[in-house]
Amino acid sequence: MKNIAVLIYDMTIEYQITIIDGISSFFKNKKDVNLFIAPVNVPHAMTSEFDYQYWTTMELLKSKTFDAFIVVANSFTMYYPLEKLEKEFRRFSGKPMISVAVPLYIEGNSYTYNDSRKAYNQIVEHLVKKHRRKKIAFFSAELNRSPEATDRLNAFRAAMKANGLKVNEDWIFPGDFTPATTQRYLLERFHSKDEIKFDALICSNDYMAGGALAAFSELGVKVPDDVCVFGYDDSDIAISSDPTLSSVDQQLELSGRKAAELAYKAVSGKKYPRKCRISSSPVYRQSCGCVSLTNRSDSFYDQKGVYYDRGKSKNTMLNLFGNALNDMAILYHMLNVTESICNINDYFSTFIKTVKMQYFRICAICMYDKVYDIAPEDDFILPDTARLMFYYNEYENIEKNFYSEGGLKFSPQESIMPPGAKEFNGGIYYILPVSLRNKNYGYVICQLPYYHYTVYAIYLKLLTNGFVHCYEYSQNMTQNIRLEELNQELSVQSRTDELTQLFNRRGFMEYAQRLLDLSIVTGAKGSVFFFDLDGLKKINDLYGHKMGDIAIQACADVLREAFHKSDIIGRLSGDEFAVVAPGFDKVNADLLRMKIQTLCAKYSKRKMFKFTLSVSFGIAEFDSQYNELTELLIQADKELYKEKKNKHAQN
Repeated sequence: MKNIAVLIYDMTIEYQITIIDGISSFFKNKKDVNLFIAPVNVPHAMTSEFDYQYWTTMELLKSKTFDAFIVVANSFTMYYPLEKLEKEFRRFSGKPMISVAVPLYIEGNSYTYNDSRKAYNQIVEHLVKKHRRKKIAFFSAELNRSPEATDRLNAFRAAMKANGLKVNEDWIFPGDFTPATTQRYLLERFHSKDEIKFDALICSNDYMAGGALAAFSELGVKVPDDVCVFGYDDSDIAISSDPTLSSVDQQLELSGRKAAELAYKAVSGKKYPRKCRISSSPVYRQSCGCVSLTNRSDSFYDQKGVYYDRGKSKNTMLNLFGNALNDMAILYHMLNVTESICNINDYFSTFIKTVKMQYFRICAICMYDKVYDIAPEDDFILPDTARLMFYYNEYENIEKNFYSEGGLKFSPQESIMPPGAKEFNGGIYYILPVSLRNKNYGYVICQLPYYHYTVYAIYLKLLTNGFVHCYEYSQNMTQNIRLEELNQELSVQSRTDELTQLFNRRGFMEYAQRLLDLSIVTGAKGSVFFFDLDGLKKINDLYGHKMGDIAIQACADVLREAFHKSDIIGRLSGDEFAVVAPGFDKVNADLLRMKIQTLCAKYSKRKMFKFTLSVSFGIAEFDSQYNELTELLIQADKELYKEKKNKHAQN
């Protein structure tokens, strides 16, 4: 069995998903190959917060598990210089590496490429002869400095020259393959329709052409009457735009299949070429004037003038999510998974239920021997040791919680799965880091269906987030248990209040601060409370100090029942109490207030008081940055004063 990894920037862009479709379709019936899709982003990426965690998968791919690699190289070059990318990929030297669209000057590289020169020449010729447009502008993607951007700009220049047209350098606009940059540039450069002197605009991809359509609509420019517009890629954007976009079909799925074919030959020991050319051709729709603006279907003409009508236009969102949009039960379940916080061993049943619901045939969660705190500028090095924690294999009827046994130990540098686990048996797999914010715990491997990768990747991320939350909860509970055991060993005389058997001020201040200090290490949040028994002086005056002491004891019992055993409760003075409650969110304060009120009534009845026990409290939230007990108590006391004042006003 051979293992081939596919390295891709991410799984949210249609261009890249289409290439993956082509790769996976080639391997669908190949029983001697496991295909692993690995979205790795780029090193130290900050395109969105914590994206850099995906690059840790690159270290995992250095494992001896993998025999060859397919790199969707142009998905990286938008964000990372090609020379640096080549340097990163040289770590896989000695193993075949097939790149899509962009050659990599490293050992063992073969690549597929798309020749845009012929297609651009045909487009310019079409504009001149069919639509009588000669004032042609070009929106480049030169801001990316990627090989594709350079290739398309050079192809445009060559096409203009071949058709006897001079390039107007003022009409070469800088872009970056995104619609927002295109739209913003046009609206800043041109303030009215009259300022636009060109009659055709060719954009480096469909996204940019979509941005141009939006800008032209705002400026009152009619497409195609005033300006013909062309995109590139023939994506769903081209079909769903209004008007539909004339574009270039560069056969992305075929590019993926050809790259897969080269990789398969490589791992099979067969000869394969250094490069593979993929032809491309124009597709003529409404934005150049070939299809009527009243036509609402996916209609177009090819280069030979043959007319095609595919019926209703594709819905891009539906195409991306497929049947998942109709199955809201799964999505709702997955959102609940991320909110469920329980013991990690209890979470295993949720894990099994979820992977079955999503039709994951194999799923494994592996953790490193320590949790790594990774900053954007840090370099991650693959540890020597990892442990398989959760494992599901439908084929072998295996549902195993290794976490309860301490995990199944192995070296990820040798293999991404331990020798004791069953071997992968063909199919397409997804590799994702198990991370939460800046913390990296390990990775998950999951066999996916051969469709809707983006949706299943989202589900998998939600599943692992649930795992991490429960893992952290279990670790915190263990620490709390240890703290509770430590509390039991304290000297009763020095740290315990004699009347209530709660911590006295000394004991509370000491051990409550220790609990707060854990927040610095674990990142835990919670609340500090300041309680006051209402009307103690009146109780003492009317019923005697002995009854006052009984009321104080009853108040202590109320607090014990209202809070968790792992929370720290103390009596600070005569009628004043304090509590530190990790995990308590201030938004639940009203629910706590109702619970305490109910408990006060319960104990008043049990003790047969001639009065109803009542307490007031103030609350202050803490986190890893704000966790000084004295300051928190002062803040909680201020909130208590406000509540007391409100009660007096109501009485």
